[in-house]
Amino acid sequence: MHVWNDRRGAPRLARRERIDDVAFMQALVEHLGQSGLSDGTRVYAVGMSNGGFLAEHLARNGLLDLAGVVLVASSATVSSREARPVPAPVHETRFLAFHGTADPLVPYGGGPIGPLGRLVERRGDRSTPLAWRSVTAPVEEVAADWCPPLPDGSRAVPHTAPVAGPPGDIRVERLSWAGRDGAGPTAELYRIVGGGHTWPGGAQYLPARFVGRVAAQLDATEILLDFAARPSGQPGGQ
Repeated sequence: MHVWNDRRGAPRLARRERIDDVAFMQALVEHLGQSGLSDGTRVYAVGMSNGGFLAEHLARNGLLDLAGVVLVASSATVSSREARPVPAPVHETRFLAFHGTADPLVPYGGGPIGPLGRLVERRGDRSTPLAWRSVTAPVEEVAADWCPPLPDGSRAVPHTAPVAGPPGDIRVERLSWAGRDGAGPTAELYRIVGGGHTWPGGAQYLPARFVGRVAAQLDATEILLDFAARPSGQPGGQ
């Protein structure tokens, strides 16, 4: 059905309630380990949009032993964060995300997911579980979830730096949250100012009026591969 069961309960996903994609991912990781294709120590969950919601769900609930989670045009649902405000990974899990501030399907600052979600929002109906599960949390807040709190219990403030790009391309800023004792970042977010529901560096797969603009010069694939390859706590960047 071309969608993952990310446990959100949205209409298209409700048809997959009897399909356990969490168990599938767990079996896949186990199979790769038994086949010698993975040593099981550096497993990363990467997903865009609906796939990103599944990846965050896996990581937040410690359903896989993940070294890191990477989200593109995705976040966590409000209901997911309320059920588990503090992620509970098996071991320390690093977080990386790419998100456009003009994403029309998964709002950067939080809100209803997709065209149907916006319809529910306009009707003002948040009373049903279905409507509430289809609301995404602000991605900056989700990124901060993956960072250790300050000694006083408050959240760390991210460091923001511009990402160089050619004239005329979409402006990009890299937000990073420091780890414990001033260590390298445990969470990084590429904020694509004016970007849409797209894969940075990928194709403009639909007209911008439907999905928004793509940041053509920001290579999300290269960045996430570097993110996976470098040791924990080592800063990255482009």
